[in-house]
Amino acid sequence: MAKFINGAIGTFSGKVGSIIGSSWRSVPYMRGLSKKRTKPFTEAQLAQQQRFGLMGQFLLPLKGLLEIGLANLDDSTATLFNQAMALNLPAVTGTYPDFGIDYAGIQFSKGGLEPLRGVTITHEGETATVSWNPVANRFSGNGDDEVYVLLYDRELNLFYTSDEIAARSAGQADIPLDADTAGHMADTWLFAVARDGSRVSNTVYGGSLMLG
Repeated sequence: MAKFINGAIGTFSGKVGSIIGSSWRSVPYMRGLSKKRTKPFTEAQLAQQQRFGLMGQFLLPLKGLLEIGLANLDDSTATLFNQAMALNLPAVTGTYPDFGIDYAGIQFSKGGLEPLRGVTITHEGETATVSWNPVANRFSGNGDDEVYVLLYDRELNLFYTSDEIAARSAGQADIPLDADTAGHMADTWLFAVARDGSRVSNTVYGGSLMLG
C-alpha cells in the first residue's frame, strides 16, 4: 500500500480504475485492487492465520478494557487492538494445528505503575475473591489506584469482572459468577490504573483455579 498525501490530482477516496483511495486517522492512502489468490497457502501461512484467529477471538470481547490498559501506547500507526495482538501472540503455544494459549503470558495492560503484589484467589459459592497486597510504594503507586480484575472461564469462553472497580488500598475484589461455571477451570488477571489515568501497570497473572 502506498501512502498518498498530496499529488497533482489531490487526495481522493473510492475506486478509480485499478486504484482505491482511502484514509486512516486522516492520513490518505491509495492501493491497488487485490488480486485473486491462485496458490494454496503454505502450512506456515495456515499456522500464522490460526494463531491470529485464536488470539483475536480471545481478545475481541475486551476491546474496551484494552483501551484502558494500553492507553499509554502510541496508536498513531497501529490501533491499540492490533498492538494488543502483537503483545499477546507469543502467548499462543503448541504446533499447528494444535495451538493453545499460555494464560500466564497474557497482557491486557502495559506501563510503569507499580503492579499488584501478593495476589491470591479464593472461591466460595458463586463468588470468586481476588486479593492483593494493599500497600503501595509511594514512589510508583498510590492507595487510590484503580484495580481492574478479570476472571476467564475456559470452558464457556466468558470473562467475568467485579461489579465495581476496587481501589488498591481495598486489597481485594469480589467477582460474581454464574451457577453454570461450577467444575470449570478459570484464570485470573489484574492490573492497576492511576486515578487520573496517567499511568498503568503491567498485567499480573493471578493464577488458575477450579470453580466449585
